[in-house]
Amino acid sequence: MPLTQSYQKVKNSVVQVLALNGANPVSFGSGTIIGDGRHVLTCAHCIVAGARMSIADPNQAGRALYGAPVFSDHNLDIALIEFPNPVGPAVAFGDSTTCATGNGAFVVGYPMGINEQVLLSAHIASVTPTHLRIDASVNHGNSGGPLFNLAGEQIGVVNAKHGSLSAFLTQVMNARPGAQVVVDGIDPVHTIQALIAEMQKNLNLGIGYAVPSASIKQLHAALGASIP
Repeated sequence: MPLTQSYQKVKNSVVQVLALNGANPVSFGSGTIIGDGRHVLTCAHCIVAGARMSIADPNQAGRALYGAPVFSDHNLDIALIEFPNPVGPAVAFGDSTTCATGNGAFVVGYPMGINEQVLLSAHIASVTPTHLRIDASVNHGNSGGPLFNLAGEQIGVVNAKHGSLSAFLTQVMNARPGAQVVVDGIDPVHTIQALIAEMQKNLNLGIGYAVPSASIKQLHAALGASIP
């Protein structure tokens, strides 16, 4: 199936996930509508304690639909948000155990907090029991979003990107800011640490990771009928 047709098949099942403090977003990610249409699958690290979890209403710009987290597994890094009413059509799941290096795939999500879907063409770079590594350049905001095969079946949940720090940058990140180095009210160490954290979060490095759908399906008993 051509990629444009596959995207049209799934686009209404991908949503932007927001953690809100009042009306202000404190974190953002992506997710997919699954099961009966009242559940959104996302990453556990997208759930923010004390914040109201919501999705951007697919049918009305600027409106949030509020739900409640009903499941979270930090080992797999997946979570489920439940809504009072259906929010859209559910995705179909594919079998991630049939994935092989070189298989075509694509990612749909809301990177960098933008409110428009972004489609990324990808290939499977490697397969392990716990992760699918892909050559798409995922960014902050893609977390929780789907990895689809070319048939438009979800085969994974995007949850990380490759972005390790060098030994020097790690040493700087672990340094303790000190009052003795404050210049004009600015602590250079603290400033550099903030810059490194921002770089690590936002630099486009071209390698991403996804939790395989086979791992998610193992939670069928915990999630009831939400995961087919």
